[in-house]
Amino acid sequence: MENNTRLFNTPLEIGLRLLVLLSQSQTQMDSEKLMYLDFLCLNTFDIGGPESLHAPIPNRGVQVFAKKELIQRGLAVMLSKELIAIIPTEKGFLYYATDAGRYFLQYFQTPYYSKLVEKSSWVVSLFDEESTQEIKKYIDDNLSKWGGEFVEAAK
Repeated sequence: MENNTRLFNTPLEIGLRLLVLLSQSQTQMDSEKLMYLDFLCLNTFDIGGPESLHAPIPNRGVQVFAKKELIQRGLAVMLSKELIAIIPTEKGFLYYATDAGRYFLQYFQTPYYSKLVEKSSWVVSLFDEESTQEIKKYIDDNLSKWGGEFVEAAK
């Protein structure tokens, strides 16, 4: 019997990463900021941090915008389980980890999860107080560099 269970890049996987990011933060975030922080969390080495959570791939910078729908679906999964909550504001919706979400995360003990928490904590420490627009500008200014080592090696 073939197992077609897919976990990588699913709403569940991304939702859990977003929950970890929100649990590390002292602020509420909109979905766009979460999208940027999720990208940065996966690629910490690119921004002068510790080894990235995932192996580098060519032109990985474009991934940041490719996951917008998955980010929304991941948030919906976490909202449906009451692991995160949403606050409507004049500027849009803001998300935060609930107490249930924080308790839920205490049950994860894998090495991958520990690395995810480490990377998320590091990214949040750098960008938690930055606005969504400031993070977007930072990414836009550096996007062409991320994954460019594969282009240089091919020349």
